[in-house]
Amino acid sequence: MSLFDTHQEDTDEEENNPNEQESDENDDIAFIAKLKSSRTLANILKTIHFADDAIFCALPTGIKIIVEDKQCVQGNAFIDTRVFDSYELKRQVRFRFHLETVLNCLNIFGIPLDPVTHEPLPTNVAVQIHYRENQTHPLQLYLEEEGVITECLIKVLDDTETIDFDFQTENVVTKVVFKASGFKEALSEIDLKADCIELLITQDDPHFRLIADGCGGSTSVDITQDSPVMDTFLCTESVHNRYKTQFFQYIVRALSIASKLSLRIDAAGILCAQFLIYTEKDKPSLVEYFFGPDEEMNEMEDNTQTNDVILVED
Repeated sequence: MSLFDTHQEDTDEEENNPNEQESDENDDIAFIAKLKSSRTLANILKTIHFADDAIFCALPTGIKIIVEDKQCVQGNAFIDTRVFDSYELKRQVRFRFHLETVLNCLNIFGIPLDPVTHEPLPTNVAVQIHYRENQTHPLQLYLEEEGVITECLIKVLDDTETIDFDFQTENVVTKVVFKASGFKEALSEIDLKADCIELLITQDDPHFRLIADGCGGSTSVDITQDSPVMDTFLCTESVHNRYKTQFFQYIVRALSIASKLSLRIDAAGILCAQFLIYTEKDKPSLVEYFFGPDEEMNEMEDNTQTNDVILVED
């Protein structure tokens, strides 16, 4: 028996053996989704795994997972219905759950590594996500590998309010789109152990600059508008803000599986980083972060000098 046969077998059984209690239980089902590769889901969720708890939202357009930390950062992962092999939504649901527990379940069969490159090898672990409307029921994950099906029951927690950054498109003053691999390389050239990263975006050269003041001095990376790393550059108002370096460490995590990165900043200094991620089915998923500027650092007088400038053009 396979996870992808279960739904049909249950339907046939209900036709041959009608049972009022079973019918009532089926009416209670709010959401079922199936995916032939559990790693697809695990890889996307890992990009926003920076806090213990997360909010699960099942929507007509797909699944949205929200993670927040200390009221200053929010990570969202949106997995489109087209990514799933089967997606059935009877009622929209929203609840809180323990993210690390779900990730451990998705990797319950282990992650085989290539003995030479130590890169993860392809696996054929399918997953089915099952949730009933009654929150006394847990979130159910069924994972299958080579005919062996494992059921995982995840405790559902009370929903909590999420941060509203009030990020409006009409308030965006700059938008820059990068190739993910190129921006990841640029970040590797600055000190990500510094307390904060200074971000400068202007209509004139250098267009885009990152500055990090670390123990070994100050380093910066310039990415000009005509650089092959940059796909889009829009700037209606110069931006000069500081953000916690931890935020850029989150960005590095998502860049490892993304193809494109879009950075948008509004007039209040809120930074929205969006990552375009393609799965094994060549279907897009979206991960986004919202970061607030470091107000305390932004109030400090800018009296540092850049000692090491690295120009990224090739």
